[in-house]
Amino acid sequence: MRLFGETSIPFVYKRRLFFLISAVLVLVSVVTILVKGFRYGVDFTGGGLIQVRFSGPVKIDAVRAALTAIGEGGASIQQTETGDFLIRVKPKEARSDESGFSSRVRDQFAIAFPDNPFEILRDEAVGPRVSKELQSKVLWAVLLGLVGILIYVSFRFDFRFGTGAVLSLIHDTLITLGLCSLFNREVTITFIAGVLTMIGYSVNDTIVVSDRIREDMKKMRREQFADVCNRAINQVLNRTVITALTTLFVTIALLILAAAEIKDFAFVMTVGIIVGTYSSIFVVANTVVEWEQRFPTRRRR
Repeated sequence: MRLFGETSIPFVYKRRLFFLISAVLVLVSVVTILVKGFRYGVDFTGGGLIQVRFSGPVKIDAVRAALTAIGEGGASIQQTETGDFLIRVKPKEARSDESGFSSRVRDQFAIAFPDNPFEILRDEAVGPRVSKELQSKVLWAVLLGLVGILIYVSFRFDFRFGTGAVLSLIHDTLITLGLCSLFNREVTITFIAGVLTMIGYSVNDTIVVSDRIREDMKKMRREQFADVCNRAINQVLNRTVITALTTLFVTIALLILAAAEIKDFAFVMTVGIIVGTYSSIFVVANTVVEWEQRFPTRRRR
């Protein structure tokens, strides 16, 4: 299947423009992350979280009043687009026994809203020690993943491609995290799973482009390296766009129709696919070309 015919778009020869665009996007993302930060979920902050769904409409002030009656007026209350209430408490207020926060909320809501049945959709409690361990493990998982990708791509191709792949992943991750911070998406384990999945998706696109460049280098030994890379990008353009579109259909459907806890994952994947597709076309090969022009290799592999 082909969306368009053979192309000869000068991706490589406009690389300085694409580098500028990427630099601006990364800079804006970093500033957003530093200034606005992230909205961390219970997985990383510790504490308790319950999600309540009432059969009938309930005002957030009424929910606040019911929580104040049991001494939990400081709880964070957020109403989702579906009308559910997400109620968060600090670690010291979270309990796992029968007299804990969740049980007290259930009993109080039964009294405060006797004619409005409700359902507890989520009930989570994480201690501060566990949340710190999760933060450390997530950081190590991302760092080890990047190192592993650098080693794998360098071994399969060469160090130039490995470096280009890692730089593109850092580029994709920072822009995605910046947009997540801007749109106030909650950082949970599901969110991190989306980031790691996005990294894997981006690596796959990078390998496809790099593999085509390696094949064309064998066929076009007398051509300039920039010409080889530009031809390779155009050759895989159809495949890259079609793969991105088919995956986007699924992630956008999840973003619109899925439950609240899945929407953060879908948001990360939707943004990551768009940014990853951009980087596989405009960043990876262009980085290798820039490297080759500044530090030319002695021979073609």
